[in-house]
Amino acid sequence: MIVRLARATAFGCLVSCVVLLVGAGCGKKSRALATLEKADGPVERQQGAAAWQAASVGARFFQGDAARTAEGGAQLAVLGGARIAMQPHTVLRFGGKGGANKIGVELGAIELSGTGNVGLDVGDVRLSKGTVRITSKGNGESTVELTVGDAQVSTASGQILDLVIGSVLDLSLGDLTVQTVDAGVADAAVAPVDAAPPAPAVDEVTIEVTGKKADVQAPGSPTWTALPAGAGVIAPGSKVRVGTGTTARLVARGTTLAMAGGSRAAVGADQQVTLELGVASASVPVGADGQVSVPGGGVAMKGENIGAEARIDVNARESRVNAMRGNVELTGASGGNLKMARGETATLAKGGTIRVIEAIPSYWDFRLTAGESATIHDAKGATAVQFQFGGTCADGGFIEMDRDARFRTAKVSGGKEAANMMVGAGGWAYRLRCSTGSGDSAAVASGRVVIVRDAGSRALPTQAAVNDIDADGRTWRISYQSVIPTIAVKIKGSGARFKLHVATGGKEQSFAGAGPSIKIPGKSLEEGTYTYWVDRDGVKDPKVSTLVIDFDNTAPQVYIEKPSNNVVWDPEILVRGAVLPGWNASVDGITIPIDKQRRFSAKVGKPAAGALAIKLAHPQRGVHYYLRRGK
Repeated sequence: MIVRLARATAFGCLVSCVVLLVGAGCGKKSRALATLEKADGPVERQQGAAAWQAASVGARFFQGDAARTAEGGAQLAVLGGARIAMQPHTVLRFGGKGGANKIGVELGAIELSGTGNVGLDVGDVRLSKGTVRITSKGNGESTVELTVGDAQVSTASGQILDLVIGSVLDLSLGDLTVQTVDAGVADAAVAPVDAAPPAPAVDEVTIEVTGKKADVQAPGSPTWTALPAGAGVIAPGSKVRVGTGTTARLVARGTTLAMAGGSRAAVGADQQVTLELGVASASVPVGADGQVSVPGGGVAMKGENIGAEARIDVNARESRVNAMRGNVELTGASGGNLKMARGETATLAKGGTIRVIEAIPSYWDFRLTAGESATIHDAKGATAVQFQFGGTCADGGFIEMDRDARFRTAKVSGGKEAANMMVGAGGWAYRLRCSTGSGDSAAVASGRVVIVRDAGSRALPTQAAVNDIDADGRTWRISYQSVIPTIAVKIKGSGARFKLHVATGGKEQSFAGAGPSIKIPGKSLEEGTYTYWVDRDGVKDPKVSTLVIDFDNTAPQVYIEKPSNNVVWDPEILVRGAVLPGWNASVDGITIPIDKQRRFSAKVGKPAAGALAIKLAHPQRGVHYYLRRGK
């Protein structure tokens, strides 16, 4: 590693007087040290020792606060003009005392960019249109690496070190020590871009680099050498690291490791690949098996008929594994193992402990054919839904589900003829894609599912026969629950003949009467906004009023009396309830008659699934299923 010493006096004084996060001598609590500018996923804020809470764009952070990311990154604007790019699964704390504020990277990694001085808990950094990556090693230790521009770091003893691209400093709390960590050589020779790669030998590993920031450490060598963009080979026993804005595709023993920026991997003498840090996608082709080691264990993949793939994210504390395709098995060094289906997520601690984050249910409460849309009313607020493929995918397929129909952060579940998925409360877009040996198809079916925490046990509303409003120049609003009621417009003052005019959308209706009120039949009205006025003895009153009619979405439309939840079911189950006008009822495709009082009653057989689904449909309100579970 190349380290240049600089005079400590000027910079050391500057750091003590000016820290990027606050102005010189300024430590007021009321002044935010950073503001959340961008979030690629959930971001949380901890204020002092309080509980973590969700933070939205615009959230401000003060001394003593902390920020943490989940699967997505985040960007913060720092007081003074610099930027902090938090990587996924990172915890960042704004510490220090008084006016001396210090950034502490407790977990994960951040990138500092811009110009100015930054106080760190392990030292201070001075940026000159540069970018510095700081990675937590735990136990109060961090690594500091310059990726762009120029920067310096100062130790507690006042020593100033120039950072050099390709060099890594290892910093710790207390009396800071600076040591080389897999140090690189700044002026390492780079092979010409157009040089033809040598033919891979039996004991070599292939690599393809996209970008300019990839390095290799040859077996037994203390230095890192720059890797040129394009295809090449490396020897078993080598290490590879990938910088920001660069990716690398490493292939060894039939296993492909697609490394993202900020990742580091090692290839053993037996060509066994280990992901040491960062994010990568591991995969094997159809019919092949492979494994990638991670701290605390390994990830095994079996390709079989469609190949296999897993997304792996290794940080300072644990490895997070998402099964993306085929058969994936997670093994811990302590002896535990977990077979993972497509769409499942688990973590593996460095000690070998496996923890399931999201599992695909092996059962189903409700079955839906892919392409259908429905609203499911479930007292539990979460429903195990089985999406049936209906023979659409010959080699099996998978369901992607997301709050956003662009499917940027989709949950995934796959299967041969159907896929199960636990669906939480709220609205979800989903789509079906088919799996083949050559890849995944575009969407072949799509729909929307809404889960409502509702048992359908609220009594139906009673509808007032007539609603009274005045012709007084004001705006009146009427929300109806089943049918639009009759409206009685009250007219103040004297007169012998009255005519009420009601207009909307360029159309006008008129209703005559002798006063003191004129009725408008509900069947003459629709949802919308109306203006109305009165002619009194042939003369128009000066006051024009407004009437807004809308549907009350909060009012119950359906009442399910029988069966109750959590009771032992008889061989034949009594289904009984009531609906507002316009609804029809059925169970398993069999229509249940509704009488003149809008009540229904029938006996049905036990459901094949864990829940009985009572289907209620309305031409305007859509299809709704009310679930009941036995004991």
